[in-house]
Amino acid sequence: MEGAQMEDFRIEECENDNNTHEDSQMEESEQNNKHVEVAPALISVHPTRNSVAVAVGSDLRVFNLLEDCAVILVDEAGGASHNDSIRGIKYGANGKLFVSAGDDKLVKVWSTESWRCIATVCSEKRVSAVAISNDGLHVCFADKFGVVWVVDLPGVDETQAPLNKKAVPLLAHYCSIITSLEFSPDGHFIVSADRDFKIRVTVFPKKPLDGAHEVQSFCLGHTEFVSCLAFICTPDSPQGILVSGGGDSTVSIKNA
Repeated sequence: MEGAQMEDFRIEECENDNNTHEDSQMEESEQNNKHVEVAPALISVHPTRNSVAVAVGSDLRVFNLLEDCAVILVDEAGGASHNDSIRGIKYGANGKLFVSAGDDKLVKVWSTESWRCIATVCSEKRVSAVAISNDGLHVCFADKFGVVWVVDLPGVDETQAPLNKKAVPLLAHYCSIITSLEFSPDGHFIVSADRDFKIRVTVFPKKPLDGAHEVQSFCLGHTEFVSCLAFICTPDSPQGILVSGGGDSTVSIKNA
């Protein structure tokens, strides 16, 4: 009887040791996962619904909805379109340009007619958001340090070799990561959101390369980080309605 009790005790002790070991492994795995930043899947639709672009990790794919086929991206730099997680993709308002950017510190501008990379911009930091001005003359992108940069695109010709453009600072959120960039429907404002629950509406100047120094307003309706922005135009609001979502599980709607 005593031998059986001792055996049961040893089995129970062994099971307790295994459980403790498994718990330790789970805790260690959870702690490690906290340091792994997973890039979200992104989707962007052409203004006239000609195509749709999807980015998962470093993989960028475009599908032609009119011809019901995948698009072949042409980048004369060779290799993959991006070699690290993509954080931002966006069509221009007129649908002629598409921009992609991410953790590889590269901003690539594509022609949606040939899907050829026509310009590449090297960022000093990882890129977190992108936008194209309504007239298609400027590309803006935000980095992980809260600075929004601008690049001019006049003179970009598909028949030329891809251009290496240089960006200049446009505005800043003072070390807060910018999560989303949007141009207002009339193109007069550029709206930027960050992880410190702020939304900034800035007048987009006639000479963006000189900087954007006029702040129209701040929208402070969120209590946690703002994750996305979008403008919705209706017959009653032709100037657009700004919609924002964030970590506080709320959706905020503001008249432009």
